[in-house]
Amino acid sequence: MVLRLVKLHFVFLLFTLAAVVAAQAPRVSDQTEQNLRKHIQYLASDQLEGRRTGEHGATLAAGYIANLFANYRLRPGIRGANGKPNFLQPFPYVAGVAPGAGNLLSLKTADPTKDNGTDAGVVWTPLAYSPDAVVPASPVVFAGYGVSSADLKYDDYAGLDVQNKIVLILDGTPDDGSPHSGFARFNTHVKASIAKEKGARAVLVIATDPVFKNDRLSRMSYDQTYGLFALPVAGVDRLTGVSLLGLGSEAELSAFEKQVDARPAGTKIVLQNPVSATAQLKISMLKKRTEGYNVIGILDGTDPILKREAIVIGAHYDHLGHGGQGSLDVNSTAIHHGADDNASGTAAVLELARIFATEKKNKRTLIFITFSGEEEGLLGSDFYVNHPIWPIEETVAMINLDMIGRLKDEKLNIGGVGTASEWPALVSAKNALPITVSGGLGKNKSQWSYVSKAKLFKLQISEDGFGPSDHSSFYSKKVPVLFFFTGTHGDYHKPSDTPEKINYEGEHAIVYFVGNIIEAIDENPRRPTYTVAKSAGISGRSGFNVSLGTIPNYADSTDGLLLDGVRDNSPAANAGVKAGDKVVKLAGKDVRNVMDYTYILGEMKAGEEYEMVVMRGGERLTLRIVPAPAARR
Repeated sequence: MVLRLVKLHFVFLLFTLAAVVAAQAPRVSDQTEQNLRKHIQYLASDQLEGRRTGEHGATLAAGYIANLFANYRLRPGIRGANGKPNFLQPFPYVAGVAPGAGNLLSLKTADPTKDNGTDAGVVWTPLAYSPDAVVPASPVVFAGYGVSSADLKYDDYAGLDVQNKIVLILDGTPDDGSPHSGFARFNTHVKASIAKEKGARAVLVIATDPVFKNDRLSRMSYDQTYGLFALPVAGVDRLTGVSLLGLGSEAELSAFEKQVDARPAGTKIVLQNPVSATAQLKISMLKKRTEGYNVIGILDGTDPILKREAIVIGAHYDHLGHGGQGSLDVNSTAIHHGADDNASGTAAVLELARIFATEKKNKRTLIFITFSGEEEGLLGSDFYVNHPIWPIEETVAMINLDMIGRLKDEKLNIGGVGTASEWPALVSAKNALPITVSGGLGKNKSQWSYVSKAKLFKLQISEDGFGPSDHSSFYSKKVPVLFFFTGTHGDYHKPSDTPEKINYEGEHAIVYFVGNIIEAIDENPRRPTYTVAKSAGISGRSGFNVSLGTIPNYADSTDGLLLDGVRDNSPAANAGVKAGDKVVKLAGKDVRNVMDYTYILGEMKAGEEYEMVVMRGGERLTLRIVPAPAARR
């Protein structure tokens, strides 16, 4: 096969042998590197505008991949609505939200001249995750930052009665938004959940930017994995905050914010003038529903028996568009090019498809899939494993390539090595580069020859089959997986992740290495033996002290959190929780979506027993679960 390395003959003097053994991986073919470069440069170009799922650039990327699959003579994996073969597997996706008709905020304050009833968009706006609601005229109560945490010994609700009232809060956190503090998890979703627990009807959040249209609250960015707030939430400009608090100016508001920050933790907020205002609120939001696409091409196997089994080779092709949710350049609206994340993995899948399709010697069926929706929570791969085009039980392995374009110092990360008993030996064997060394000494014509082995990569091995990429969806269905990754870098999730920073020679070597692993799996008449991998530990979202061992489904939800998987020997597994369960209540609190779930998880303590209520096949079950301490990295 073209992926097999031709043995190289080096003629050197004896004293040069050490250098030969330490040689880098040889260049197999310029064609592969040229193709990788071409694919990455197109996928990460301005034309594709960051390939965010549901947007035009992602559709262009899907079409590019589908056309190449067709050129390679792969078989389409899907039949469209018209019954014709198609490479695109659609899945439902919420691309964003927009205000509907009739949104209204009406205020009555101590100063009647400042009363107003205004449509959304100028001095206030419903937030993107707000549920539709009509909130009757209700007293407004100020509650600092809206944070309440026993662990942090901090309570903005100390001494407040907010039952059936509207809570007014400051945006941000008491520590000025530090991502490393215990307050980091108190985002607006969490604050809304706290307000609901305290009995509030709605939340108003005061903007931090003096120009409201520039404030983050006024942006309608939407990530469907977060789900809706627990109750209606709207953002108001700073002058409206001044009016509601009975202050005289924005300067007074800024001074008041400093007083709130400076007060001793957990103490009641003392206002110069008690809030004397009521508010009435109507919110109507429209979800922009569209489709994302997985792109699937099939190379049928040649063995009459083994062709019934499939190996999936996959990568996600979506990225972050113009930034917003997920971007580490928070205020940027520039194109996030995603050359490494994950045009690099997509290009590798395309090149592997070309090489294997040229040979057509694969015994098992090879399924090449590029997923969308990965950045929003593995949406595409999760949809695929629940709507597979090949039986999951006959899918013998999944190979995932995610961010393989920044090879440095020959360090290559491989995850999932503990998910099949054959993986450790296979990975080690294919990482050895055979070199036939021969030569002579001076005029002495006596010859010597031997085969030595140098290592292609310095491997960083993880046994765990779960992780923040698409292989996790397959491992949750008990499919052995291998995940290839060259590590994060300073351009991760920023506009600066561009094609000229890719190590094309390094990616070329990874394609060679992965191709040989796929070939070995394909040629072995015995399918890989699924094993329960040792967990790498769950550090979870910022501020978590415990883990349950559940694998959430991140699809849009309002009636509970579906679980895609449960880690073996985890607290959830020990409690009897199973993949496919829908969590509707945890620790006495309602769960409607993943944000409700993570908020509750953040309040739980390791070693204490809690109730978890799940729906399983129409049956409501109450289980007892004891969280474990979260792993720290």
